Amino acid sequence: MIEWPERNRPGFVAFHHDYREDGWGLGKPEDESYFDFEQIREYMRGVLVHPGNFFGLIDQFGETLQFYVNDDRTVQIDFIVEARRGSLVKMAPLDECIALVESAGPSLAALVIPGAVFQAW
Repeated sequence: MIEWPERNRPGFVAFHHDYREDGWGLGKPEDESYFDFEQIREYMRGVLVHPGNFFGLIDQFGETLQFYVNDDRTVQIDFIVEARRGSLVKMAPLDECIALVESAGPSLAALVIPGAVFQAW
């Protein structure tokens, strides 16, 4: 069974960029950005509201899940599949993206993203 690196503090390394002048700005260095689910939810709701903004998570195994805001304010889910040199991609509303993250365990590789389509790079 896979366990969280810190049993009492589940979460992921997070990265983001908010392009608004009065927004959340550029993410913190990796050693300062280990976020628990409450922080992740707060950042997703704060950042993923403006076209061009993005937010992402990296688990302790190097798996990466990213979100990008489209012009119509839908969010593109982009789960990197390094071994296949591509990503699983899906457009979704913000609440669905947050629910996806909240369903994650220690390894993002175990996520199920219904309706996602593989796109080679």
